[in-house]
Amino acid sequence: MSARASALPLPDATKPREGEFAKSARTRRRILDAAIAVLARDGYTRLAIGSVARAAGLSRAAMIYHFPTRWALVEALVAHVTRERIRMYEAGVAAIRNAPDFGQRAVDLAWEQAASDVFAAFAELAQAARTDAELGAIFRPALAAFDGARREAAARIFPEELRAITGFDLGRDVVRFLVEGVVQQDGVAWSRDARLAALRAFTRLVVNSPEGRALLARAITEAGEEEP
Repeated sequence: MSARASALPLPDATKPREGEFAKSARTRRRILDAAIAVLARDGYTRLAIGSVARAAGLSRAAMIYHFPTRWALVEALVAHVTRERIRMYEAGVAAIRNAPDFGQRAVDLAWEQAASDVFAAFAELAQAARTDAELGAIFRPALAAFDGARREAAARIFPEELRAITGFDLGRDVVRFLVEGVVQQDGVAWSRDARLAALRAFTRLVVNSPEGRALLARAITEAGEEEP
């Protein structure tokens, strides 16, 4: 985990408790990574201590030592999966920063990361938090932390010539929420390949073509306010 991610207002759920050995951190990460896979595969309602223990290759007793209840696991998982999304985003953007076709690669990165278990687990938590007040109380601050960290990472890592474009933040939002909406809903059935290809092409064009950038600038103007 990066130093910046460790400074987020989210606890590092893999950190050993006082008096524990360093190997406890490895075990906790093993459990939480397994929980991400189970959550992505089975959904929030079927997330259980037993299924996560099996996925992690641990006994139930070992699992309960670290996370004695399902809720203790959920609390840790909210922080862990959010930090993982931030880590993936920062690492992915930094890896392509000097690419001549950075803009296109950044859009493709959004599609790739939205297809990951980490995003699927995050989306499951988001959906469940809509109607589960207790989960919502801990997930909404994590969602806000992710949004802020993503914005800060883009401002720090994206090339200056892109950050200077009017509509830069709006373009990132359009790509993010369109991609995440398509992946979460997964309702593209008729002519699926062609329609998904067109959506991918659209997200590239809206932030990388002169016409797309002009449209973003127009949207900012018509909204009657400057970008936040």
